[in-house]
Amino acid sequence: MGILTHISGCMRCRYPVLIFLVLVACIFAVPPAAGDPADSAGWYAAGQNLTGAGNYSAGEAAYKQAIALDPDNADAWNGLADVLNRANSYTADPLATLNLALEASNQSLALNASSPSAWINRGQILYNIGYYYQETGDPATANLYYNEQLDAFNQAISVDPDNAEAWFNKGYALCGVGRCSDGVAAFQKVEQLDPDYPYLQLNLDQAEKLAAAETPFYITYAAEIVMAVIAVIAAGLWYTAVRKKY
Repeated sequence: MGILTHISGCMRCRYPVLIFLVLVACIFAVPPAAGDPADSAGWYAAGQNLTGAGNYSAGEAAYKQAIALDPDNADAWNGLADVLNRANSYTADPLATLNLALEASNQSLALNASSPSAWINRGQILYNIGYYYQETGDPATANLYYNEQLDAFNQAISVDPDNAEAWFNKGYALCGVGRCSDGVAAFQKVEQLDPDYPYLQLNLDQAEKLAAAETPFYITYAAEIVMAVIAVIAAGLWYTAVRKKY
């Protein structure tokens, strides 16, 4: 009986120790949550995830926290510009939101002007500002922003000449300013770089139709017209020669 009591007492003493060891093992076996925003990079990653999920207000807050921790984080400034651009139509004052996006883009590019994605993002913001003015009856101001967006896409291409996204956006922008022939060339460049680029064929086909419509018939059929003129002249010379002979 004494032996059994002793064994039972020892087991009771060991239980807390065993439980403690199991808890410690569990703590160290479970990794910390991925992307935990403990620093600027973490908040930037959180902003990307939230923006991608369509949670723009939370994404904006995350990017602002990343910037507060590191004001020189060019990617965070670019992310803030992107989320504000996406959210503009859901705000009470879309133009004010787009201007804030443009300011954030300025900050990003001031910190890193060699980022193609930052230039592409800027071009898309400028397009939305231009579209706002177009829809509110100010085509002259709209065209200014449309041309600025084209400059932004050209900057992206100068940084990375093989960036399919930049070429695709350039093609879209060129068609928007009535230069669909140049737009076709831009889309064909995308075709060379990335044949499977989303919606490429649809936009290329549409650009080709618009380019054909904007090109005067005498340019479109220049070769045929020249051949017809040559044939008429040749026939005239032949007829003249035959008349002289007889």
